[in-house]
Amino acid sequence: MKVMSVAVCLSVATLSAWADQSAEELRKEFEAYKLQSDARIQSLEDRKTGTNQTEVHQGGLEDRSTLDFEFHGYFRAGLGVNGNGDPMEAFKAPNAGAKYRLGNEAEAYAEATFQQNFRTQALIENKVDFFTKITLAYVTPTVDNNTFDTTTSLRELYAGARGVWSGQEDALFWAGNRFYEHLDIHISDFFFRDMAGFGGGVEDVTIGDEMKWAFAWLGGSIDQLSSSGTAYENDYHFNKNTLDFRLYEIPLGIGKLELIGDLAYFSGDTLTQAAPNPTIKIDDSFGWSVGAMLKSELTEEMDNRFTIQYGEGAADNFKAVITAPQGVDLTDPAITFVPINDTHRLRITDDIVIDNGSPLSMQFAAVYENYDNGFDTANRIDWVSIGVRPVYHFNDYYSLAFEAGADYTHQKDMLEGVIGKFTIAPQIQPASRHFSRPSIRAFFTYALWSEDFKGEVASNGYGNEQKGISAGVQFEAWW
Repeated sequence: MKVMSVAVCLSVATLSAWADQSAEELRKEFEAYKLQSDARIQSLEDRKTGTNQTEVHQGGLEDRSTLDFEFHGYFRAGLGVNGNGDPMEAFKAPNAGAKYRLGNEAEAYAEATFQQNFRTQALIENKVDFFTKITLAYVTPTVDNNTFDTTTSLRELYAGARGVWSGQEDALFWAGNRFYEHLDIHISDFFFRDMAGFGGGVEDVTIGDEMKWAFAWLGGSIDQLSSSGTAYENDYHFNKNTLDFRLYEIPLGIGKLELIGDLAYFSGDTLTQAAPNPTIKIDDSFGWSVGAMLKSELTEEMDNRFTIQYGEGAADNFKAVITAPQGVDLTDPAITFVPINDTHRLRITDDIVIDNGSPLSMQFAAVYENYDNGFDTANRIDWVSIGVRPVYHFNDYYSLAFEAGADYTHQKDMLEGVIGKFTIAPQIQPASRHFSRPSIRAFFTYALWSEDFKGEVASNGYGNEQKGISAGVQFEAWW
């Protein structure tokens, strides 16, 4: 019995000592964790106030936050019907490179971007930034209830490093699949320069006080989606190799100038179509293009962007991929060869944004394009587009948007005409700014077009008519 009492006492003492030791260890671990947390919080506060600021400018976004992980995106979805109560169709001119968007988008599109920033203490102290980025997309057309084709795709997957070049702290090295120079006019979603693709390069290398240069090797097709997020109409989009050179942030008295040069090579391919459509051969092609872009702040509230581009052969479309020639029906049995070496294109664009927080904001856009598809007949296509979107802001949350756009296209010896599209859309937004998002809107759209375009515009719902309407609701957001 005494032995048992002694054993119990020893056990209690041992447990008590172990508990005291465990409590002491836990206290020390907690204090160490608290010190690490305090240091991390101080580091974040320092970077927030600029002590260890590390900036990465990526894809047109604002300066990235100090968080390790970021989530960005672009979403749009809604419901629209035509005058017959059937699913709405987009009103777009034949051979036009884009359409005016407000109340004229017949698909749901989502684009989600996930970015991981590597911010160890050593990288922060050395002002070095590494990151990886992935962008996933989803699109489903809403034109036909029973024939839509939902597409999910990988839009971006790349890594970047900034601050690793001594003497060039802003220089960014990157490799992977990227929206490189993915530039559009918002009201028409027209990507006038779109070098998105696989590749790698370096950018933001400073020359002198302000000028910078960039070089990239680009190739490959992004996926089944076009630049605006809609599915390609056919399988005619192929890989090509492009060497892209840019000199930018060139100071002029009226703004900043960017000069662009591209050399592109396409090794040829064959488009095999389902019977009875013909097999089409696309020849080898070496092409080149040049361009200039001038960005000006005309006033504190008004920004202007003017571009001019010219390209031939494999570089004629100002993209990182080969796309289908315009003005050609690839299912025509007479077409078995595409003379890609004989193509050339001149494109001029201008867009203005006025956004001063007053009751009225506005965006204006104009495009001129002259294109030769290389064929012997019906080879020349002219496209002229002019549009405006004024928005009246009643207060911080309620606004009324109006969009008017006209597209004129003329294909030699074939179609020639104009389509006009008019939309009115009451909106709810988080601020009285032109690009404040999310925007929840209702819309009513009216369009009319030339006689030559009968059966070519919104033909499912309006057949050989020359006018049409659509109405619906939509939300649009990006962050």
